[in-house]
Amino acid sequence: MRPLSKTKQDRLTWLFFVFAVVFLSIIVRASEIQLVKRDILLRESKKSSERPFDLGAVRGEIFDRNGDKLASSVAVDSVYVDGNVLKKRGEAFFALYKALDIEYESLAQKLENLKTIAGTSGASPSRKPKNRVNSWIKRYLSPEESLAMREVKIQGIKIKKEYRREYPNGTLASHLLGFVGKDGEGLEGLELALDDYLKATPKGIVVKQDRLGRIIMDLPDQAISQAKGASIMLTLDRQIQRITEKALAKAVNERNATSGQALVVRVRTGEILASAVYPNYDPNNYQESQSADFRNKILTDPFEPGSTFKVFIVAAALEEKLINPESVIFCENGLYKIDGTTATIKDTGSYGDLTVSQIIQVSSNIGAIKLGELLGSQKMFNYLKKFAFGEKTGLAYPSGESAGRLRPPKYALDAASNSFGQGLSVTALQITMAVAALANDGVLMRPTLVSRVIDADGRIVMQMAPQIVRPVVSRLTASQVLKMMRGVTAPGGSGWRAAIPGYPVAAKTGTAETVAPGGSVYSPDKYVASFVGVAPYQDPELCVFVSLSEPWPAYYGGEVAAPVFKEIMEAALPLLDIPMIEATEEPDIRLKSAHFSTGAPGVLTDSRAPNFLMVKLKKGDRGTAGPIPNYNQEFKDYVTENLEFDGLAESRDVLTLPKEDGEPGVMPDLAGLSMREVMTLLSPFQMNVEYTGSGVANEQFPPSGSLVAVGQTARISFGHP
Repeated sequence: MRPLSKTKQDRLTWLFFVFAVVFLSIIVRASEIQLVKRDILLRESKKSSERPFDLGAVRGEIFDRNGDKLASSVAVDSVYVDGNVLKKRGEAFFALYKALDIEYESLAQKLENLKTIAGTSGASPSRKPKNRVNSWIKRYLSPEESLAMREVKIQGIKIKKEYRREYPNGTLASHLLGFVGKDGEGLEGLELALDDYLKATPKGIVVKQDRLGRIIMDLPDQAISQAKGASIMLTLDRQIQRITEKALAKAVNERNATSGQALVVRVRTGEILASAVYPNYDPNNYQESQSADFRNKILTDPFEPGSTFKVFIVAAALEEKLINPESVIFCENGLYKIDGTTATIKDTGSYGDLTVSQIIQVSSNIGAIKLGELLGSQKMFNYLKKFAFGEKTGLAYPSGESAGRLRPPKYALDAASNSFGQGLSVTALQITMAVAALANDGVLMRPTLVSRVIDADGRIVMQMAPQIVRPVVSRLTASQVLKMMRGVTAPGGSGWRAAIPGYPVAAKTGTAETVAPGGSVYSPDKYVASFVGVAPYQDPELCVFVSLSEPWPAYYGGEVAAPVFKEIMEAALPLLDIPMIEATEEPDIRLKSAHFSTGAPGVLTDSRAPNFLMVKLKKGDRGTAGPIPNYNQEFKDYVTENLEFDGLAESRDVLTLPKEDGEPGVMPDLAGLSMREVMTLLSPFQMNVEYTGSGVANEQFPPSGSLVAVGQTARISFGHP
């Protein structure tokens, strides 16, 4: 073989050298990859082929005291679109529109927005997009929609399992339970207040994905262990709650009321068995209701309690040993002038002598005022504070409780008004717990709604036991007041419609005027009718409160609220296995004609029984019949120095006052003014003014524009037109 030429040898040498360099470079690079950058590259590779996948979390459930489910979470499908993968937008649109119950314009807008935001949706499949943009198309699909969507095989349309909050009883206890948003956060009620317990931190797993981000490996459903929040057990009783809501809704509709509230509490423990507000709403579809509908008025809306408040004034006077149940109070035959004022209060009837028990039975305003005067304004205020008025009850959940309003009375008229439940405000929860304290031997309990919190492993992480707030009055005083309240539902009592065969009831009625918009005067024709009581009387088990706002045309608590109380109590007691009590002969405690005057209001007669205990007030015996004191200069000076006109001068014509020398003045128009405003306006007139009723002025004599003289009598009527 002929030897290679030198030129060819040189070429082969250079070729060998080049191959050697390339091979050596490959060896070096491979060594670098395998030895130096191995961990870094493995992490990058794993990062591009795997991604975390959120399994979601199951929200804890809510149960009633018997284990009946009130709120739970159910697995549902939701559909979204990955804008970085979706290419066939037109095909996707028609597939989604066909499978889902969704508005045409809404679906088109969702896809259009996705196209605008994504920007890279048309990128080449061989090029990884920089941004991932997902857009929800519809969340919480129906079973039919889920089946239809699983037939859609379009790249970029994806289904994700979520958990929807479900309230199996619909509107039941909606104001207590509240609701949850689509992102799993509690938004109202217990769902919000207990959100930290109910929600759980989502768990995640790692799944394989291709270069377009599509999952190519996942764990089967049965292998997934999801996080679960704690469950809540309430003191609520689902059956009693349903009974309460049904009775309340029926009464609101039949009585033409604007709203209603009802509360059922266990006397000895303070447990809330039912809490109803009507109108209510469906938490499954809370989006269809207004935000004002979500308010739990039992806690948030204070109101003037009216005559239900009298039992606490009586309890305070008994505790101070100023009276006994048979003490006799002269109720002035229906008209009573407050010391140091020109105000004359008209009673619920033309009563003369009434025992303290009868004052409660017939709900005498004048009787309550005189008991308040016996106590004195400061002691009365102190006792009302002991009953927890003017402060929150301490209910831990839900939040948003109002403290109501209770202030030390500055004037005699304030103290008088407070004695029969006006000029202050309370919540339904406050008044119920206070009456329950009287039935609990004078011991005030803290209300409870949450019984226990149980974690996902079944361990009790929080348990609420009955809590005593404080003793309010002695056991003797409590039993005496309860016995008086028993007379309310006896024949002749103002709450006889609440009497329940087999379950003796001790109760109190209430009818209070509502404050007109603006907060300065009472509405002339709007009332809050209420009724609160306990049963069985001998060993009280339940305390039930009912109120109806603005019922019409009937508006007395004993007429419109008492039947609702009866319906609730009569059905609830057997559910708790409370045995009926055998009927016993009870004395007829209806008022006898010898104990009170039946004359017209203001007609002063002495109809006292020969044997009675007259209660002394201050220095004189106010029980002695006599003329109503005239207006005096001393009070005029007091009003001028201590009361402000509150802008009345701007809203009324310039006053023309009568002169001492006989020159007449002109009577102003008093329509719509409160009692205090009328007192302030008329104080310079030096007239003898008589006031009847409460609320806003709706009748006056002399009429506006009339000429009036010094010392002339004027009569002003307040309340309903």
